[in-house]
Amino acid sequence: MISFTALENFLNSNDEKSVWILGKEYDSVKDHDEILKDIRSRLWFTYRRGFSPIRDDSGPTSDTGWGCMHRCGQMMIAQTLVILHLSRDWRWNPDKFDEDYQRILKMFEDRPSAIYSIHSIASKAAFNDADRKITDWLGPSTAAQVFKKLVTGDRWTNLAAHVAAEDGIVVQEIKNLCYHNEQSQNYDASTEMNDSSWERLSRSRHERKINHFPSYYDNRALIVSNPISVEQDDEFVEIIMPPVCNVPSSPSDNEDAHPRSSDSVNSEACPAFTSTALSLKWRPLLLIIPLRLGLHELNMMYAPHLMNLFKLRQCVGILGGRPMRALWLIGNIDDKEVIFLDPHITQPAAIFSQSSPEAFSSLEASFHCSSFQQLPLNLLDPSLAAGFVCPTENDFDALCEDLKKTGIAPALFEVHDIRPSYLPPPSFSAVDTPEGWGEVCTSVSAPHLQHDSSYMSSSGVKTGSNGDFEML
Repeated sequence: MISFTALENFLNSNDEKSVWILGKEYDSVKDHDEILKDIRSRLWFTYRRGFSPIRDDSGPTSDTGWGCMHRCGQMMIAQTLVILHLSRDWRWNPDKFDEDYQRILKMFEDRPSAIYSIHSIASKAAFNDADRKITDWLGPSTAAQVFKKLVTGDRWTNLAAHVAAEDGIVVQEIKNLCYHNEQSQNYDASTEMNDSSWERLSRSRHERKINHFPSYYDNRALIVSNPISVEQDDEFVEIIMPPVCNVPSSPSDNEDAHPRSSDSVNSEACPAFTSTALSLKWRPLLLIIPLRLGLHELNMMYAPHLMNLFKLRQCVGILGGRPMRALWLIGNIDDKEVIFLDPHITQPAAIFSQSSPEAFSSLEASFHCSSFQQLPLNLLDPSLAAGFVCPTENDFDALCEDLKKTGIAPALFEVHDIRPSYLPPPSFSAVDTPEGWGEVCTSVSAPHLQHDSSYMSSSGVKTGSNGDFEML
């Protein structure tokens, strides 16, 4: 049983401590009221009961007991939307009508047609994995992949979502993604999309991703060895190892052309990023980076860097907690404890279209938490997913610079200006499932398949079917 401490007890003490909440610093004594206002203004999603069955008439009508990571993911996405449509400094005022705020809330209603509803999340997770049940709990990385697909239906925000893999942040490729607009920039459709529509959209995007390799790799053979294998950790949980892939250097390659560390951006190394792309409008970036900071418990050597994530103004929180008890982490106290919002409270289903004007106010209030908690850092599970939002290209550049200045990169993950030659091509990094790895492997022509035992030692990542991975 995890022991949580009420944050109000801490705030009522006379000990001055530094408090960081999603990129903002406070003094625990002098800024007492501002801390409370800030946390209460975050959108809080919890278990709900009494909504329409998910997927079919026999589906669940409550997510109690299994939907906590779904709800934490909703909180991260909601914070992203608040920053983009309302600003980080926005504060909830129940007496003031805010059209954009209400529009955001309706995107999370407990009904199938809402883009980020519990119905959409659970259905998309099961759609991606035939062995997954609607009521299966999600890990942080799996949740990140699900939301990456769901944002494609949000034409109002027009997000470019990227979930990092073992390659960390490759600046050039993420900029390509953000400058590649998939719909008219003036398009302002309804915030709703039916299930079949986003499933078709997801399939088409997945097919394009699998069948395309960047021109940087087009003329070089892929070396694939060590096919997909299944191992078990100490708790007999399956860990699936993806096929090992390497792109051999061409005769003209040298260390100057393809450095192993971050380097100035080279447009020739990634021809898709051209002056034409630069003339397009930047799509706001949602960047989610899954982390595994230990095997069975959090390795405290990562603690300072993990705490520094909350000091970045682009941070939209961290998905974490414990297995089967997910929490949305939003800040820290003196770099020792984390502040979180807890979804483990069951409330009636939230459906605004069925609420009378009188009932709307109380329903709206159910999305804002009046009690907050803190947790010692060492009690966190090592499997996490950190989220960042970059409304502009300058925000993304500043994020990458701050990650390196603070030492977060390379301590937790790496930041590369261009893809180093020793990393697999992005199509491999972007594949979401073991089945996807198989599809990519079979697309490589037989003459190119060779055994490369040396590459295995340079690969430090194992990816699991539950969306989490082990850092060796």
